[in-house]
Amino acid sequence: MSQTLNHHLNYLLKSAVSLLSIYYEDLSQEWQSLYCYLKQMRKKSIAMFEFLSGSLQKWLASAATQEPDIYKMLQDIQTEWWNTFQQRPDPETLIFYLNLLENSSHKVLKSRIAYSTKLHPSVHYLFFKLNETLLYQMNEQSFNMRQLQSESAYADVGRDLWKDAVILFDEWILRSQTFQESIENICFGFAHFLPFQRCALFKFVNKESVGVGLYGHHLNKAEIQSIAAKIENIPILKESLVKLKSQVHVMKNFQPIYVPFADKEFPKQYVQKFQLVSLIIVPVYVPTEGKIIGGVLLDQGPGRFFTVDRSLFPALMKFGQSAGELLLKFIEAQVSEADEQLDEVLSPREIEILKLLADGASTSEAACQLYLSEFTVRDYISSMMKKLKAKNRTEAVAKAIRMGIIS
Repeated sequence: MSQTLNHHLNYLLKSAVSLLSIYYEDLSQEWQSLYCYLKQMRKKSIAMFEFLSGSLQKWLASAATQEPDIYKMLQDIQTEWWNTFQQRPDPETLIFYLNLLENSSHKVLKSRIAYSTKLHPSVHYLFFKLNETLLYQMNEQSFNMRQLQSESAYADVGRDLWKDAVILFDEWILRSQTFQESIENICFGFAHFLPFQRCALFKFVNKESVGVGLYGHHLNKAEIQSIAAKIENIPILKESLVKLKSQVHVMKNFQPIYVPFADKEFPKQYVQKFQLVSLIIVPVYVPTEGKIIGGVLLDQGPGRFFTVDRSLFPALMKFGQSAGELLLKFIEAQVSEADEQLDEVLSPREIEILKLLADGASTSEAACQLYLSEFTVRDYISSMMKKLKAKNRTEAVAKAIRMGIIS
């Protein structure tokens, strides 16, 4: 697996341990209270809780004085578990106690700091890996094999970490309750669980002829949402979409597109405005419906060139699929909500003109197609811009698409 992804996920684990270590005393008190309660309840498996909380306390105490070696810690806890219990843990009991410890950790953090929900994934990932280590990666045979091997037994531990990233991303975006939350969580998830800095999410409309900006992470959101770019002006994307559409019924995974030099493929205005150098385009698609509904653009930050290990692609493809399934659900529900967001409902003629503008028609071209005068078309455009609270035609089209008024 990509070393970049391995290092990134390892960074998330280190961040969680470092964050928790700051509140070592508070967490120790909270876990001691839980231990006393469980002891009072005469839980037969209390030795497991004592072992888990004690191991975590040792981790946090160590992290306060030196940088944590996460995989060495996980290896050590496997060894200590086997030396203590000589058997695999009971799954139900292990999950119960780890949930207790994780929930109490969030409780302490929320009471001590202005706790952002975006801190949740790192802490959750730490307990996820602890559960995986003790429940799925340990048995007597594997333990004995590691005893015969050197301490480099965990050297290839990251080979399947892309699966961790997918699980974390899916859990994160499924918390979305609204369309706005879904696009925010998707963009955050792409940048947080993969080794990228910036993320922009686009919806494809008019038979994939236009890309409309929905949201940006570490980007100016208003600037992203003002974009309604013609796909034909981005040849590499147009060619890829044609190819993907021809394969949609026979392929379930669509390869991301790596663009090493954006200035050769993207319109100059976007390259300069966002300081694009290298980027990756990830198709947002819904295999069950045979639809490509959008795309995600990722990069390492303004003005930065980077190369890509293709072993990142499985995670990128799965992220694109999960994002597509979620977005489709909200997009289909948007049309019925659009009227509630407007002070006045758009007339059928205004919607008709909006569709023509989205296709790139000028005022005179729209007038010609609808057999109206240019003055009448201008009046309609002025009216719908007022209803949509848009500053210009491009913003009106972008808003109408995001609201599901046109597609």
